[in-house]
Amino acid sequence: MTIPDLTQLSSWPQGQRGNMAAIADLLTTALDAPALRVEVSRRDRTLYVLLTTPHRDGLPQHLDRIHAVVTALALPDIAELKVVDGTDRPLEHRWQQVFSLDAVAPTPPVTVFADEPSEDGRAAGIAPSDRSSVKLVPSPAASSPHRWRWRALPLVMVLGFGLAAGVTQWRYEQQRGSSPTQSQPAAAANLAPGADAVAQAIEPMLPAAPAALALPDLAPPVALTIKAVGDIIPGTDYQRYRLPDDWQYLFGSIQHHLGEADITFGNFESTLTEVPSSAKDTGSANTFAFRTPPWYASVLKEAGFDVLSVANNHSMDFFEQGFTDTIAHIEAAGMKAVGRKDEILYVEAQGQTVAFIGFSNYQEHNQVQDIETAIALVETASAQADIVVVSFHAGKEGTDATVTRDQDELFYSENRGNVVRFSRAVVDHGADLVLGHGPHVPRAIELYNNKLIAYSLGNFLGYRSLSTVGPLGTSLILQTDLDAQGNFVSGRIIPVALDRNGVPYLDDHFGGVVLVRQFTQRDFPDTPLEIDDLGYIGPQ
Repeated sequence: MTIPDLTQLSSWPQGQRGNMAAIADLLTTALDAPALRVEVSRRDRTLYVLLTTPHRDGLPQHLDRIHAVVTALALPDIAELKVVDGTDRPLEHRWQQVFSLDAVAPTPPVTVFADEPSEDGRAAGIAPSDRSSVKLVPSPAASSPHRWRWRALPLVMVLGFGLAAGVTQWRYEQQRGSSPTQSQPAAAANLAPGADAVAQAIEPMLPAAPAALALPDLAPPVALTIKAVGDIIPGTDYQRYRLPDDWQYLFGSIQHHLGEADITFGNFESTLTEVPSSAKDTGSANTFAFRTPPWYASVLKEAGFDVLSVANNHSMDFFEQGFTDTIAHIEAAGMKAVGRKDEILYVEAQGQTVAFIGFSNYQEHNQVQDIETAIALVETASAQADIVVVSFHAGKEGTDATVTRDQDELFYSENRGNVVRFSRAVVDHGADLVLGHGPHVPRAIELYNNKLIAYSLGNFLGYRSLSTVGPLGTSLILQTDLDAQGNFVSGRIIPVALDRNGVPYLDDHFGGVVLVRQFTQRDFPDTPLEIDDLGYIGPQ
């Protein structure tokens, strides 16, 4: 195996200092596979490398090179490397490869399925002192006709860079009815060194496939992928000029993650107008008006947005004219706006007719408090469309607004609606996906009647306009994969953080994943969802 001399690259010193972007660049160079995307993140003492390839061809060499590069970097405070299937497969179909980077006392990686406890309820075969290092992952349902497991076992490889390392062997198990068939691990003594040895070990354990890794057909096929984000304010020129010198700064570091979806949605919480005066008394405390130059509609289009909600508490900052101008500029840029009262927006994607309906807690829009009207709109949309998406801007705001309850929420004595009652009601009458925003912080997600509800997607962009204190600066891109009936198949929380200017970047510390998982467990402990460490979401 030949690996280029990466030490001569300018990104090498940055990579040695733990810069995630530099490490991703080095791995991309080492893998030399143009179709392969590499994402790198860290949590505590573990370095995660997400590898977006569904193909087995070259996979042993990819693993070999990744481990060699990371080992050579000698990253401080990193004791473990996890190479993870970064595709959008359901949780039970994705593999994970674990490497110990502890040269003193390397331990073989272990994967234990969550439904396999011993008789005393503890993970089978794991001593109490070792349980902190055991990763529990959701397993396929016991009734599934096929069961797949990628399990790590010790194997010796000699890597490029002249580095010796203990790594892994994969085992594939397939179960039909009550007669499981288990593959037998190859003896390490019979393996040749280097990448060829890994190939020899892995090849007999992979299912036969002409080019791509075959996967059991357990989940329904994905008909539509939607990505969604929360509140967007690209800056304002009203009263004080707060616009970036370079517009590419706003979405440059996150734009890639907004792509690869059939529809990308966001809540545009500003106006695109040149109306000179505001409808609000901005001299009053906690009263703000946002006006963004109309040409910024092209910035949003360039970022990858397809549908933008304009049903929020800033849509009328510059009177009805500003609201009309905003919609006109969004649509002139090639996107769609949703949020007019009594409006149902229909768009086509992947052969599906998708209906969007926007709500807020204000009478200028469809109101979350008016459940009967909401039901009527959803039923009308459901009769005309294959999939119905409901967006709402409601709920309490601020750092203390992370809790979701089945009750009315008040903010400055203003009724902001009961978002749980509203969301479940629209699902009961035909909505397939509910996307919430408004509290400016992430909130829980819920799987209700096989439909996904996201109660708040948090802030996404607030250039010098939105606070980034605490959870206000922690955000996400929510990816949802739906089947042809609009049922939730799988999803992903792509973690995002906001810099001091309120501009989003990929969060290496997975803050958005941590918060959404924590809030979901707290507020909807019985919802049948699994959220893994990397933010992948699947039904239990």
